[in-house]
Amino acid sequence: MSRSEIKTWPAWLIMTVGVLGSPFSHAMGWFSSQPVLHQTELTPSELKNVAIQSGWSNDDPSLMMFEVKNQLSGPIFCLGANFEFKDGKKRSQAFDPKLYIPSNSVRRTAIKGIEKKDIKTFGFSCLCMKTKPTEPCKNAFN
Repeated sequence: MSRSEIKTWPAWLIMTVGVLGSPFSHAMGWFSSQPVLHQTELTPSELKNVAIQSGWSNDDPSLMMFEVKNQLSGPIFCLGANFEFKDGKKRSQAFDPKLYIPSNSVRRTAIKGIEKKDIKTFGFSCLCMKTKPTEPCKNAFN
């Protein structure tokens, strides 16, 4: 090792130990004792606690509007909607940004290009954060 490498090595060691021992590293969850949360699809029983109402705009017949009410214990986020049309075709439409609905809250969104006369059925793709798939939804921000 050269003399300059020997002088800088202790500085890197001190900086590394300082960062790993700082409250910043604990805030990032590296050494957290909290259980790890995973994105999990809602179960059929959980979906019963998510009310979705739909309708069309009076001004634009191709603008389908939705109102989503989350009655679960934790927040959910919906990635998009799936549509089946009367002619047998299917379409998936992502929400950009994702639709985030806190517990006991209502959010509204809309998708353009879906006409009432053409649609047969629709469904939402929603997830929540859980420690295990069998446990209730948790708030990741607590």
